[in-house]
Amino acid sequence: AKAKLGEIGEGWFEHLPELRVLNLEFNQLKAIPAFAFRGLTKLKVLWLTGNHYQRDEMEYKKMKALGNNIETVEKDAFAGLGNLQVLLMHHNKVKQLDTAVFRDLGKLKVLKLLDNPVTKTLLKSDPTFDPIREYCYQVDLVRDSGDDLEDYWEKTGTYLSDEWFEGPPGKK
Repeated sequence: AKAKLGEIGEGWFEHLPELRVLNLEFNQLKAIPAFAFRGLTKLKVLWLTGNHYQRDEMEYKKMKALGNNIETVEKDAFAGLGNLQVLLMHHNKVKQLDTAVFRDLGKLKVLKLLDNPVTKTLLKSDPTFDPIREYCYQVDLVRDSGDDLEDYWEKTGTYLSDEWFEGPPGKK
């Protein structure tokens, strides 16, 4: 985070096949291209969050300048991320999502999209969410309902493991 990448390209992370967590917040990203995460078959958590600092916080101006302002997410942006469990894209400028954008994310449990223009028209019943509907128990479109899965991983020391179980941690 805070690397000021500005952009990411197709296959930039292919040399990191064992990566489980990728934090790209505060990198001034504006788009997520097709196959951006190719080769990250073990990726479990992906942070693409925009600026989440509040105006009254001391670091607000600096973080607002560094924050992602993702507008475009290509249809194949998340292709191949079959083990992804958490996708954080809130506080960006995403205006639309292709109905197939989440098609490879069958193990996704948490999706945060709140504070994006797309959430003004998107409902949880939208076909866009069909590929993740079976196991994704947390789809935040309007408000942030918390981080219970990540808190569980931190508490149990399993954040970097390949563990997967159905449902939220409380039902395990």
